[in-house]
Amino acid sequence: MQDSLLTAIGASHRVLGEQLVMVGRAVQERESTRAIVQKTDAFMIHACRHVSATCAVILPAARHRLPGGRHRVQLYIHQVRRLERSVAQMKRRLYGASRSIRLPWAQVWEAMQHELEELMAIELAIVADVAAGVGPGTDGRLARRLAGSEAGSPTRPHPNSPHTGWLAPLSRRFWVRADSFWDAVEGRVVAGAVKAFKAPARLA
Repeated sequence: MQDSLLTAIGASHRVLGEQLVMVGRAVQERESTRAIVQKTDAFMIHACRHVSATCAVILPAARHRLPGGRHRVQLYIHQVRRLERSVAQMKRRLYGASRSIRLPWAQVWEAMQHELEELMAIELAIVADVAAGVGPGTDGRLARRLAGSEAGSPTRPHPNSPHTGWLAPLSRRFWVRADSFWDAVEGRVVAGAVKAFKAPARLA
């Protein structure tokens, strides 16, 4: 399939954008807290898995194949950390952490939207250049590896962990196990099951 890597990235970006819009609409329309939590968690899990998989699959190719690849990878990682910090802030606000509960939800959502848009622009440019520089066979393999890696990536933000280099795979494996444990404790939806926990009484 021609441009399969770009197609995969574009599809993921569309879903992330739609999920974030659904979160904002759910809060604005004062849907049930349960519905808001489910929609926000769905976005956060997808965002964390997506950036982790991109770091694992796309960045090594970008570093070695693109002119200025090392610098572009560093810029991407910088934006990933900003996005992950925004995701962490959103999660703290969602679950009622004391230092975040007074933040206006609109402010948290707008910050998240800004960081996501910045990341998607950087990511799309890198992916387009990587896809243009490889043959169809490699392009397809990268797309399949990206999908497989995303399914087995951490579900929570870890901005202070290594995203590239030889420690990154070890870090991801550790966080997949740790996130799985805490997802079960908190009753987060990861595979589409219904939540089974009492959400905060008020988000807006």
